[in-house]
Amino acid sequence: MTVRKKDTDDPALRRVGAIIKRHRRELLDIKPSRQDFISEAECSGLRVGWISEKSLANIENGYNFPSLPTLYNLAIACQISPADLFGEVAGAFSAYDSTDDDPTDR
Repeated sequence: MTVRKKDTDDPALRRVGAIIKRHRRELLDIKPSRQDFISEAECSGLRVGWISEKSLANIENGYNFPSLPTLYNLAIACQISPADLFGEVAGAFSAYDSTDDDPTDR
């Protein structure tokens, strides 16, 4: 399950999506399509329906932020350590100081 964010112009969300997409595309033994990625992950042990193609697209395009269980499953599907992926995602947020856009600080 993902949490929908109304403001789709969040640089941190776009960076998180780019991280997920990069790891998915680094898998050389899987066709680059989202559906093939999902199917391969299901064949490798993730439960059927663990994520929809639309949800994955929304995450990769920076519209949705993945829940912790989804982020964990994405790490498994991308064949990387969940701790490494969590660290990269945390870095995407620390690279962007949201107070920079707070008009009350001016």
